[in-house]
Amino acid sequence: MKRSAAQYAVLCPLLDEALGLDDAARAQWLATLPEALASYRPALGRILQIDDTVSLRRLNALELRLRRCSHDVNVLVTAEFERRRR
Repeated sequence: MKRSAAQYAVLCPLLDEALGLDDAARAQWLATLPEALASYRPALGRILQIDDTVSLRRLNALELRLRRCSHDVNVLVTAEFERRRR
């Protein structure tokens, strides 16, 4: 599903917040997102689950889309992309 720049503008700070958490805390965080952000739960869940080699291409494509939509993807998001590449 293609997302708009506005949707990525919402996803970026949410990812920054989630990427600083361990797996258990991420699951809890995702489950307790405010109702106003509930529509983002599936996308966030999929993004946060990307961890195998086959999914790496999708992760790289997502990184490019995030960078195009935001002039300054926060350091935490960029660091997570680098961590998952190793």
